[in-house]
Amino acid sequence: MRSRSEKVGNVAALSTGIDASALIRSSQMIAGHFDTPDPALVGRVKRFIAWLNDQPPLRAEQKADVELQLRKLLSTRLRLAADRKRIPAIAEEKIERPIFVIGFGRTGTTLIHSLLAEDIGARAPLWWHSHSPSPPPGEVPATPERIELAARELDEMLMRSPGLLTLHPYWDKRGHCPIECEEIFTLDFQNAYPSLLYKLPALAMILDASNIADAYRFHRQFLQQLQWRQPTSHWVVKGIYHQFALDALFEAYPDALCIWPHRDPVQVHPSIMAITAVLYGGITNWQMDFQALGPAFVESIAASLSETMENPLVDDPRIFHVDFHDLTRDPVDVIRRAYGHWQLDCTREFEARMRAWLADPGNASNRYGRYDYALEPFGLTREMIETAFEGYSRRFRLGRFA
Repeated sequence: MRSRSEKVGNVAALSTGIDASALIRSSQMIAGHFDTPDPALVGRVKRFIAWLNDQPPLRAEQKADVELQLRKLLSTRLRLAADRKRIPAIAEEKIERPIFVIGFGRTGTTLIHSLLAEDIGARAPLWWHSHSPSPPPGEVPATPERIELAARELDEMLMRSPGLLTLHPYWDKRGHCPIECEEIFTLDFQNAYPSLLYKLPALAMILDASNIADAYRFHRQFLQQLQWRQPTSHWVVKGIYHQFALDALFEAYPDALCIWPHRDPVQVHPSIMAITAVLYGGITNWQMDFQALGPAFVESIAASLSETMENPLVDDPRIFHVDFHDLTRDPVDVIRRAYGHWQLDCTREFEARMRAWLADPGNASNRYGRYDYALEPFGLTREMIETAFEGYSRRFRLGRFA
């Protein structure tokens, strides 16, 4: 039986909520930028912290860790605003014909992203870009030390969640690994992506539909920051949310090109749940009910995807659809056909660079071993997934409709 003093100590270990105004003031001090912040940004920060304060109470040491990470995130965002004000030419950068890799994770999106980035002149946002985007690389070239400091954040995330490299080996590129657009949105406090907030012991927030246009405007601003005075023909980006926001994507980037791989949902979702479990299990010290999370996740995603399937933009000629099996058989041919669809020149040099990338053992998908995926640990069955995604599978001839 615990003593009264031990009980009091345990109660005292639970922290009070995070003070949003104090966090903003301290972030301004770190950034050295004292202009009145954009009211919309302040509103998102306060909403974000209100959501966080509604989560189970943090222990005092957890709160300190989370506040530290939030201050770093917000001070980075404030520096971006200061750079944009100090260098008006950043806002004049033209982002032309960016290529978006869209669709579910675990469908080959990172493979496609990596290969597309092998085109001469193409640029992909990298880990160090999202963790240290200021000053813009066009003003002060990024030193190895700056990239290494950003890479240490990735090292810490991987230490918190052992097993991640088996599921997503691309993170071994450290500061130079490609990132998802959800990280860019998180810089603007539009959602909570774990690569920037891995000390937050909770599942990520997702984009707020009411702010979706603002999120894509900031996305463009971020690419402008990185592109200013840098040789770039086009950007190659990827994100798992874009398929649910096609209207906002094409409103922000009317000349965008999209490549959308499709894979049998019965294969996709055990893989998605596995990486979710390993990542968020590590972040939350395995205080999650994955048996309950699986069905809730599938239900939510299926509902969103059903709405997407009703959007005529799914058949827009700017989007090139890919079957996962074609991708695994010959990824270079898939990229070649995508370029033909978009009327772009897939040069011999580009093809050679892609083949060299694929032949490099350092890019092998199994370089950290393989993972045996299963439905049962997540409260899922084949029938449950087939039923939830029947319309999507029928539309793209997946699974039993292949």
